[in-house]
Amino acid sequence: MARILLIDDDQDIIDSLTLVLAGNGHAVTVRMDTADLVAGVRQTDPDLVILDIMFPEDAQAGFKAARLLSQHPATREIPILVLSAVNQRSNLSFGFSEADISADFMPVQAFLEKPVEPRILLERIDRLLRQAQH
Repeated sequence: MARILLIDDDQDIIDSLTLVLAGNGHAVTVRMDTADLVAGVRQTDPDLVILDIMFPEDAQAGFKAARLLSQHPATREIPILVLSAVNQRSNLSFGFSEADISADFMPVQAFLEKPVEPRILLERIDRLLRQAQH
C-alpha cells in the first residue's frame, strides 16, 4: 500500500506500530531520532511520516522536525501525522490537539495521542494518503 516512515525513540511503540502497519500492507521504515532528517526522508521517499514529538535529546524535536520537513522543497508535500504522548508526559498546563495544527506552530496534517487504537490510526493514515493524492 504505502511507504511509511516512523520516527520515534520508543522501541515498544516502534514494534507495535510496525506490526499494525506492516500487517495492513504498509512498508515501514524506522528512524529513532531526528538527526539529518531531510536527507533521511529523501532517502526513504515515504508516502507519509508518523512523527513523535518528544525525544531524549530534545523534548521539542518533533515540532522542529515537522517545521523543517514542511519548509524544505523536497519534503514539504509529504503528509505528517504526529503520534505523541506529549500531553501525558509533559508538565505543561495545556495540551495539544488537532486544533493546534498551523503552518507556523505545528505544520502537520494530523495529530493523534498515544496510545491509539490501531483502527483509528489506520483510518487516519488512509484519509491522509487519499488527501495527498488529490
